[in-house]
Amino acid sequence: MRNPVIHTVVALGLLGLSAGAFASTYNGECTTRPKSEWKSTADVKAQFTAQGYTVGKVKAGGSCYEVYAKDKNGQKVELFVDPMKGAVVGQAGKP
Repeated sequence: MRNPVIHTVVALGLLGLSAGAFASTYNGECTTRPKSEWKSTADVKAQFTAQGYTVGKVKAGGSCYEVYAKDKNGQKVELFVDPMKGAVVGQAGKP
C-alpha cells in the first residue's frame, strides 16, 4: 500500500536538500551605489545570454545581482555579479 503523504514529505525533503546545496554563499560586497544606478536586470540577463549562458533569473541579493543560469555545458550556476559593471565577483560553491 502506498501512502501519498509519505511520498510528498520525502519529495519536499529532497527538494529542500537540493535547494540548500544551491544556496547563496557570497559574503562580499559588490557596490555601495544606490540601486537606482545599477544596470537593469534585463541588461544583465542579455549580457550573460550573449556569453553563452541560458539565464533563468537575475535578482538583487544584497549589494550584488544573483544570476541563476546554465553554462555552455548545461551545468547550473549561480553567479554573483557587480550590478554596476556586470562583472562576475563570485560563484556559489566556489571559493
